[in-house]
Amino acid sequence: MPLDPKIIREAQAIYRQWNEAELRERLLTAPTRPLDEAWRQFIDLWEFAWRLQLWPSEYQQRQKQSDLIRQCEQLRKLEAWQKAHGRTS
Repeated sequence: MPLDPKIIREAQAIYRQWNEAELRERLLTAPTRPLDEAWRQFIDLWEFAWRLQLWPSEYQQRQKQSDLIRQCEQLRKLEAWQKAHGRTS
């Protein structure tokens, strides 16, 4: 049975209102929050983000390596040209 788009939109609107109310409450209570609690929340968020970091795929790693090799070759060619023509950068 397919879901009714009207019900989905209503649920999304309610969820959005709930998120805004929670954010508003956190902003209003932030000045009264103890510093050690705020620091712990920051550390927890940092650890969570660190665990979620996405490592590049093998393809992305190979692509980056080939890009670096190509850049090095271009620099070598540029340096050789500069030596041949008596110019430096």
